[in-house]
Amino acid sequence: MKNKLVLIILTLSCLAFTFVDTSGLKILILNRLNEYTAEKYPEKIYIQTDKPYYTAGENIWFNAYLVNGVTHTKTNKSKVVYVELINEQDSIISDRRLYTDSINAPGDFKLPIDLKGGSYLLRAYTNYMRNQSNDFFFKKQIQIFAFNSGVNTDDFSDSSKIKESSASPDLGFYPEGGYLVSGINNKVAVKIKDADLNASPVIGYIEDSQGNKITDFKTMEFGLAYFNLNPEKGKEYRAIVNSGNEDIVFPLPDPLKDGYVMNTSSTEKDVVIKVTTNKPQGLKNTLLIGHQRGLAAFDYTQEKDLSSMLLKIPKENLIEGVLDIVFFNQSEQPVAERLLYIKKEEKELSVSVKKKTNAPISVRERVNLEIEVKDKFGKLIPSNLSLSVIDTELIKPNENAENIKTWLLLNSDLRGKIKSPNYFFQNGDNIKKKELLDLIMMTHGWRRFTWQEFSKNSMFQEFQPEDGIYINGITISANTPFKSKFSETKLTFRKDGFIQETQNTDENGSFSYGPYIFKDEIGVLLQAGEGLSSNNANYSDTNIKLAPPLEKPEISPQSKNVAFIQKNPSVEAYKQKAKKIVVTNFKFDKDREILDEVNIKTTRISKEELNEIERNKRTKHFTPSYRIIVDDMGMHGGADFMELIANVPGIRIGKTYKAETSQDVVVNLRGMEPRYFVDGIQVTLNDARSIPQANIDFIDIRNVGHASANYAFAAQGVIAIYTKQGRRGGGASKIINRKAGSISFQLDGFYNSREFYAPDYSFEDRNSAREDRRTTLYWNPKIRIEENANATISFYSSDDKGNFQIDIEGITDTGIPIHATAMLTVE
Repeated sequence: MKNKLVLIILTLSCLAFTFVDTSGLKILILNRLNEYTAEKYPEKIYIQTDKPYYTAGENIWFNAYLVNGVTHTKTNKSKVVYVELINEQDSIISDRRLYTDSINAPGDFKLPIDLKGGSYLLRAYTNYMRNQSNDFFFKKQIQIFAFNSGVNTDDFSDSSKIKESSASPDLGFYPEGGYLVSGINNKVAVKIKDADLNASPVIGYIEDSQGNKITDFKTMEFGLAYFNLNPEKGKEYRAIVNSGNEDIVFPLPDPLKDGYVMNTSSTEKDVVIKVTTNKPQGLKNTLLIGHQRGLAAFDYTQEKDLSSMLLKIPKENLIEGVLDIVFFNQSEQPVAERLLYIKKEEKELSVSVKKKTNAPISVRERVNLEIEVKDKFGKLIPSNLSLSVIDTELIKPNENAENIKTWLLLNSDLRGKIKSPNYFFQNGDNIKKKELLDLIMMTHGWRRFTWQEFSKNSMFQEFQPEDGIYINGITISANTPFKSKFSETKLTFRKDGFIQETQNTDENGSFSYGPYIFKDEIGVLLQAGEGLSSNNANYSDTNIKLAPPLEKPEISPQSKNVAFIQKNPSVEAYKQKAKKIVVTNFKFDKDREILDEVNIKTTRISKEELNEIERNKRTKHFTPSYRIIVDDMGMHGGADFMELIANVPGIRIGKTYKAETSQDVVVNLRGMEPRYFVDGIQVTLNDARSIPQANIDFIDIRNVGHASANYAFAAQGVIAIYTKQGRRGGGASKIINRKAGSISFQLDGFYNSREFYAPDYSFEDRNSAREDRRTTLYWNPKIRIEENANATISFYSSDDKGNFQIDIEGITDTGIPIHATAMLTVE
């Protein structure tokens, strides 16, 4: 795309455009853009769900699309996707770790029947995406209704009505390019903060500091408007808006005495850019750069001493999406920036869904569909798709809601979230939509990087892409001061036979096994020591410390906006039907049982309280006589297990009879020798002493008597050690057994996605008395269009008649996002 300009006209000087030898800044920026797109490109995730809202007890079926954030094709970095379901208290209630070697990964969440109703957040990311702010993670709000509560339809917006609010509007003013400049005509966008598609209009006017009215404005959809202003030197300006019985004053940004103004517009064929300045040196030695998602689109260096220039950029050299235009002054500083949305008027793709026969479809009848994705020449385009079929009598899809096209091309590249983004991608009133979308571009900024940081520093990547599951750690001397050491290691998988690998650590004792790709859970034995391949292996002087799992990314408090807009919502009918389906499924599945109604009260808790809850889960909620939380003691490095328990009331440490070394000690708890456990497994005192302090999360001391309630035959008391590696969560390993030179544990694999169930009436009794009332009639996350073959799918209708919406989302192999809908009628 770079340097493919066909026509650029300098109107004021009437000079033909020519490329010139550019400055060091231009070379630097183009090199950085090349580095960004070729090596350090971001990743994007989009998730399609089978429907927009759910009832407790149902399933959330989803498909995660993972792409290169620049080309929107398959990423060559990550193969591991994390998906989390987060409640209104910003706590993760369920998560999935998915593996994909293609472009998408299906998954699901089974919602507990006692789940509290509310607005939940679906969050998805890769480890590599953590190099940028969490704002770049994919996030989708989903409404979930409690199983045993009514539905308040006031929670749903009615898009046929304009919301009324007594609150004063919060207006922002955005001069085109960034600044008001005295003596130069400026276009200024107006935006009501957090306004949606149907925001109430606001009427106002602009006046100067002497009270002279200059112009007026009126906001449209999305709370957007604009006006033109040519500021005079030394004057200040303000906007006046009447709210109720009072006028609200909004100061406008102070005009600069001298500076640069960048005005842009878009014709059918060209992007037109006008740059004007009132600086004495004019535009000499300035630079204009344009890019789309980091791909260099054009660059131009002005060598003439002009006060204004006009450039035309042919659209045929641009791709659909956000164009970021940045102007650098003579000091190589970015002083003006403007976003434009490049919309290709010519329809590049068409998606069709056809029934194989024209015969009407009745209840419990087979439905055969053909799906095609074709270009403008009628050629099939290889694509990956996911499809859902939902009952539109109960679930009213919001035609303006987010989809894969609006996310990849629009929202994922902008600061702030555009509500109802698909409004701009539907036919009808195109002139107005073009104007509104341009105002959206003026009031949002490019968010992937800031030019000041981008042009100065190479982007550091702290978090690396994941291509599988790794087992990492270090080997440590079993004796004080427990320093890391070189060792031989052997890894054994214990599932469906034995698989072994060997590896020597580096000089720092570090080892890393992987990547491994497996589902569910697998048993692992890891050994370390000397001469492991011989008959006289020595494990006694070596301990193993597994690397702790990465902490979950921080969860930012979410705005609790309802995730969809409804016209005449029949939510109560949907909820009653969903409840009936859940009850029916339990009734016909002997492996399930209906849970009693549970009332749950949740409050925000501190990190310390959360950690204590996690500890109690590991100890099965039995209250210890005394608990040692190692990190709270401020001990580091060489602290010994014996030092940790030495000051516990009731514990006495002394020499054994005929002790020969400092290791020959005995521990008494209330006069008796206690039993020792590590992560629930009984060990010897020497085994317990071999665990480094840095490996221990906490220690529970259970006195004589009540200890036996939790540990069989331990009535003389218990000292229970809980290691950091033994903590569950986030795919962490579960320690089963530990002794000198070896450790065995269960390692969580990737989530094994369930298959969507729908009756197959070619095998099942079509006259079965069991009702079939699916709200999601069909879900298929793995539909493939080949270059020489379309896709065919088959499923059976349910007992419901009426209209069903077919929702298709996906992406072509060349990175073009796809969203299409069709209707299916059951008579």
